[in-house]
Parts: sequence; C-alpha cells; structure tokens
Amino acid sequence: MQSLQLKAIQQLEIIDYPVRKLNSDEMLINISAAGICGTDFHLFAGDAKVDLPVIIGHEFCGIVSDIGSAVKDYSINDHVVVDPNIYCGKCFYCRSGKINFCKKLSALGVNIDGGLAEYCIVPLSQAYNLPESFPLPYASFAEPLSCCLHGADIINIEPGESVAVIGGGTIGLLMVQLVKLAGASFVILIEPIDNKKKIGLDLGATHTFNPTEDKLTEQISELTHGGVDAVIECVGNYLAVNLAFELTKRGGRILIFGLSPKNSKVEFNLQEAFYKELTINTSLLNPFTFQKAINLLVSNQINVEKFLTKKMNLSETKNLFYSGRDNNVIKYQFVNQ
Repeated sequence: MQSLQLKAIQQLEIIDYPVRKLNSDEMLINISAAGICGTDFHLFAGDAKVDLPVIIGHEFCGIVSDIGSAVKDYSINDHVVVDPNIYCGKCFYCRSGKINFCKKLSALGVNIDGGLAEYCIVPLSQAYNLPESFPLPYASFAEPLSCCLHGADIINIEPGESVAVIGGGTIGLLMVQLVKLAGASFVILIEPIDNKKKIGLDLGATHTFNPTEDKLTEQISELTHGGVDAVIECVGNYLAVNLAFELTKRGGRILIFGLSPKNSKVEFNLQEAFYKELTINTSLLNPFTFQKAINLLVSNQINVEKFLTKKMNLSETKNLFYSGRDNNVIKYQFVNQ
C-alpha cells in the first residue's frame, strides 16, 4: 500500500508499505478520508512528541477490509471511524477515570502508523460503527469534535452566558456550535479571515470581530456588560491567550485549547487576574467523548458540511507540509481515491 511516512523531522516520503498479518483483535481499514490537523504540522516541524518513523494522520475513517479472528461485532464492508488514542486501562490514571493522562498512552498517527495511507491496521477497541448513509468524509471530523467536547465539558457553558471563541478554524467553528447548543446567548467569534467569520455566523455565532480591530476589548465589554463569561482560545499562541485575559469579565473562565509549539510562554498581569478571580483551564484529548461526537455528527446537531474543505491525494498532502497552508481553507483532507 502507499502511505505518507514521517521519516524524520521535516522529512515526509510517500512509501510502499506492506500490510502485515492481522492480530486476532485487529481490523484492516481501507481509508476513505483523513483530516490534516494542526498537530500534524507540529509533528512535522518537531514541535510535538512523535515516534519516528511513523505514518501520520489521526483523524480518519474508512471501510473494514479484513478482520482478525477475535473480532465479532464488525464485518467486512462496515463503515467505521477511528479514535486514535489508545489507553492502557491499567495505570493509576486510567483506573482513576482520567484516561487522557494514561502513562502508556499511544496514538495512531503519532506513535503507531496512522491514516494517511491506503490502508491502516486498527485495534478493535478503537473502531466505532457508522451508519452507511452517513458521508464518510464528514465522519473524519469525529476526532477533533470529541476533543472539543472534552473542552466544552471543562468550560461548562450555561444557558444565557456570553462566550468568545478565538480562532475560526476547524476547532473554533466546532466550538461555536457546541456553545450555541449549550444555550449561550452571545457567541462571539474572533477571527481575521472574512469567509471564516461568515461561516461562523451561519453556524451560530451572534457576532464576529477581527482581532486587529480598534478598541476590540471595549466593544465586546460594552456588548456583554463588562466582558464575556467565558473565552475559548483555539489558536495556540500567546497573542490569543493574552486577548482571552482581556475579554473575560470578573469571575469569568478561560479555556486554553489551542496547541502551541514547544517552549511557548505567555505573560499576564497577576494583579489583574487576582481582581478578576479568573478560572483558567486547559484541555487534553478526548476521554469518553468519541461516541458523543459521532452521535452529534450523525444527528446533524453539528454541521461540518459548511466547512471549506480541500480534498487531496497523497502527493498533494505531502506537498502541503512543504508549501504551507492557505488561511482561507478550514480543513485539508486526504481522500483515498
């Protein structure tokens, strides 16, 4: 099979890769679609942990092509989507219900060969069934949505609250929809790209702002009677985090969700944070949220059809990492022809 392997930092190659014999509790999936995530770019750049060499791609779905002898609940030709995060179930954190902190955590596309390939071998535990009528390219959004759901659980938006979402990429637009579903009265998307702002409005944002606007903090403070109740930062840089501190009202909450490069730091005014009595959280992975993500997608409670998605073959996907991203594209997606 052909696959896109990260052989070394900033070195991607399309390789012919033999498919080994399945273990009894594994299945072979013919990949239909795999999303390209910001994390993949961090892996490529050496800004996130990765075991090399590895076939990258952790947001993927496809059709079951073969099954191991112990696989009973899946059949060949089933449509499935894959949770890439594999937890040991035995360490202190797993036994405490905090599986996202698993001491032996591994992930398809990071430590184990993943979905930027024609086929991928997947442990039975990581596959989730899909209705055959549901478009497979949409199913690849289950992984990022499941991570957003964990973040949404942490920030705990209540009906009537005001929320600012910083960043209108895939994560930001998923968050806009989740906070709207939670009953937020003001859903403010802060994003510089006009077409992303328009899509945000279509998906439930009540207001949009450009982060470079004059008196941005004052405008939002006036709109929300002193600042928003909660800010969800979906960019992963210090400017976005600093803006989150500025926008939040007294007693407010901040969720730092965006993955930043290694060694990134942020400074904030400790006295200002003291007087605001802020709650600051981060969010890691997707503990027990993957099936919920599938349910929301399949029931059309979360809309990904409006996302500006560019579909690519393996060669085009490889070139993307060297040529850079178009800021107007919301999601790049490898589609196996």
